[in-house]
Formats: sequence, C-alpha cells, structure tokens
Amino acid sequence: MTQRTALIIGAAGGICSELSRRLADKGERLVLFDRDEAAVKALAAEFTGTTDVEVIVGDILDVPETERQLSPLTGCWTPSILVNGTGGDTRVVPVTDLDEDFLRLSVAENLVPVLTATRLCVPAMKEAGYGRIVNFASAGGRTYSHFNNAAYVAAKAAVIGFSKQAAYELAPFGVTVNVVAHGPIATDRVAGAWERRPEEQKAAVLSKIPMGRMGTVREAVGSVLHLCSEESGYSTGTVTDVNGGIWI
Repeated sequence: MTQRTALIIGAAGGICSELSRRLADKGERLVLFDRDEAAVKALAAEFTGTTDVEVIVGDILDVPETERQLSPLTGCWTPSILVNGTGGDTRVVPVTDLDEDFLRLSVAENLVPVLTATRLCVPAMKEAGYGRIVNFASAGGRTYSHFNNAAYVAAKAAVIGFSKQAAYELAPFGVTVNVVAHGPIATDRVAGAWERRPEEQKAAVLSKIPMGRMGTVREAVGSVLHLCSEESGYSTGTVTDVNGGIWI
C-alpha cells in the first residue's frame, strides 16, 4: 500500500486523536492541526519512531492564517487524506431562545472549517488523481438531537449537503467525499456534559437509543478509518451513520 499523508483538522479531539493513532498504525504520515498546543503536541509525541508527524497549532476559524499555515504542505507532505473533525456543541437551547448570532456562530464553527480545509486541499488531490475527504456531521444533522439545538442541527445538515455536492464535482478526479454522522459518542467533552445532567434526563435520553448506551470512541473511529482508505474508492457522497440505531 502507498504511504499517504493525512491532514486531521481538530486532531486533539477524542475521535480524531484515536483516528490519528489508527492511521499511524497503518503507516500513514500525519499532519495534526489543532488550536490546543499542549494537547496536539502530546498526541504527536505518541508517534515518535512510528511515523512521520507534522504539528500545526492554529485556529481553523482564522481563514487567512489557516491558508498561510497549510500552504507549505507540499511534496510528500501534500495531504491526500483530509478529515474535518472540528465543531460540536453540547448546549441544549430551545428554538425560541435562539437568535441569528447563535446560528451564525454554529455555522462558523461547524460548516465553514469544512469549506476552508476542502478548498485548500482539493487542488493537489485533483492533480494527483487521488483523495479521501471525510467530514464529521452528526445524527442531529440527519434528524434531530437530544443533546444540542436547532442551530447546530442546521449546521451539521449543511455539512451533509456540502459534502454531497463536493462529491459529485470531484468524483471524476478520483477524489471521494464522504460523511460520518456520529450519534452520542462518549468523548471526554460529551461525557462531561452528560454527567452534569439529572439522572431522569439521562434515563429519558438512553431510552430513545435502541442500543441503550453511548458509543465508544473506538467504535466511532472504525467507519472513518475505512473511508480514509484506498479500499473505499467506490464510495462517495455517502453518509455513514454511527448512532446506536437513533437513525435507521
């Protein structure tokens, strides 16, 4: 198998950290992009002697700076795998309490980074005739959410729409674009918000998940890893649901 370079946006997050480990096990080069300097450098240190790693400390929401930081990724460091794993929201806010600023912020955090990283990586992928792009949406973007709010759900639904259009446009060039829509996964952030909920609310939410539990980080990574691989070359524009049966 050809060694490739994977750019992981939001690498220090729970799912993306584990994904980085699994890609390293496969021998892929890693470019770890995250705004948490301590966390992303600690993650990179895990791969000493395992694979080549570059660390970029930055905020994907700062578009001009992101353009500057990603432009040196050339040669063997040109990404042929892109995972957009930023975003998220654990705030439960009724639609009557939302406003336009809240929606703009949710779009900026969950949709704009997908566009930014995609447009910066795609030209080289098209030229090479190969690329794998995986965008994180949410079960909420497929239906509704017990854990978030309508602005977040709207932004994640937009990630799905963006990905489908990009998949259509890039298919002739050997570049696939797919989505993984995770349900409740017990990352540190989600688990922390979960523990602050009253027990009766926890029971009510779990009763709506056919499997009756949250998914593990390792379970969340499996589908992402496949879509990053050469073997997924005939899958594009798909949405893979990893949600314990919330959306069937």
